This record gives sequence, C-alpha cells and structure tokens, in this order.
Amino acid sequence: MKPVQILVGAMLVLSISPAAAAGARIGLAIAPAIVHGGDLSSDLEHPMQEAIAEMLSWEASLIQSVRVIDPVLLNTNLEKSGWSGRTDLTETEIEDGRNASRQLDADAVLLTRFVHSAGMVDWQVALAYRRETKDLSQRLSGRSREDDFILQIRQHALTYLDTIGVKVPPAAYQIVNSRGNVGWEALREYAMGIRDQEAGKNEEALRHLNEALRRAPFLPSLQVRLKKLEMELQSSR
Repeated sequence: MKPVQILVGAMLVLSISPAAAAGARIGLAIAPAIVHGGDLSSDLEHPMQEAIAEMLSWEASLIQSVRVIDPVLLNTNLEKSGWSGRTDLTETEIEDGRNASRQLDADAVLLTRFVHSAGMVDWQVALAYRRETKDLSQRLSGRSREDDFILQIRQHALTYLDTIGVKVPPAAYQIVNSRGNVGWEALREYAMGIRDQEAGKNEEALRHLNEALRRAPFLPSLQVRLKKLEMELQSSR
C-alpha cells in the first residue's frame, strides 16, 4: 500500500460586519474538506470531505454566538464551481468559498485541506477576514501524528474565533482539550459509514458507524448520524 499523503489546511474566511462586532451571532459556513491524493481510496474522498465538515459544523453549532449555515445549501453553491474536484487550497478556493457562503448570508466560511503521510499529518490553519475595507489574515501550520491533527485544528479554530469577537465559552475549550482527539481509524470508519449509507448499504454503514463511535465516542455529529440510521432501519423492518 502506498504511503498516505493527506495535507491538512484549515482556512477561516471572515467578513466582520458592524452587527457581528456588536455581538450579534456570526454566520459560519463550513465547506466540505478538500481531500485528494495519497493512499486514501477514491471511494472515500467524498465521504471523508463530508465527515470532517459534518463534525466541525455540529461542534460550531454548540457555540451560542455562532449560526451555522446549512451545509447542504453551501455544498450546492460550491458545486457550481466544481468544488468536489478541487485538489488545493489557494486564493481561488478561498474566494469561491467566500462567494458561495455570502450568498447564504454567512459572515465566515471555514475551508479545510489535509495531507497525511506515513502516520503523520502536515496541517495548516489560517484565519482570513475583512475588517471594514482591509483584508487581514492569520496563519499557523504544524506537523502532528495522524491521531492528533484533528485536535490541533479544533483548538486553533476556537482560538481564531475568539480573536475576532466570537464569545467562545470556556466549556468549549475544556471539551475540545479533553475530548478533542479523533484517531485516523475512527475518521476512516466514519467515512466508510457515510459511503455505504449513501450507496444504500445500510447494514454495512451501521457496522462502520458503530465502530467509529467505539473509537471516538464524543462526536455529536457521529452520534446523530448513527441514531438516524438506526431509526431508519427499525422503521423499514
């Protein structure tokens, strides 16, 4: 098997409006992750994009000062520019994400890309935002073990939200710090569950999602997806 090559980059693009600065809820859109290359099989690329965006969307929705944009509507807008075929996170992707999210009245859009190789992940986190008429940005990168990179992204995303005026409660930091690790195998099981569910293979999906939950029991998005699938299976029997 070839070495995995997945580079992780998170880019948070914000336009700070007077209402947001005054303490109104900030509309946050989270785009499907850009995941291509390495030894991640092509049938898992789209499900992995969904899994990561779904996970981050649910977590962001727990912050009262954040209003998460409907990911289905966002994905529809992004696909008009061929988002699922993107392989890089450049200024082009940032602008496309900004434009797609603004059509949905979002103040911010979070975009992710990652590259994983031989059990390690090179990751980047950047905050790009517009204050009045000036574009500003903050960037951070690092290298982590495959089981630790999600924790790094989650921690820095909270810090960036805090610096632009989002009232992130201390409990959010505590939860991320104590339960923020999501192992690579848990992510793969999560993605395989989504893949099989979308293919109508619900029993196989149930097995993968249960295994993902066993490995990462503190993910609200995973818990909700699994519960909905269980209810669907019960109603069909």
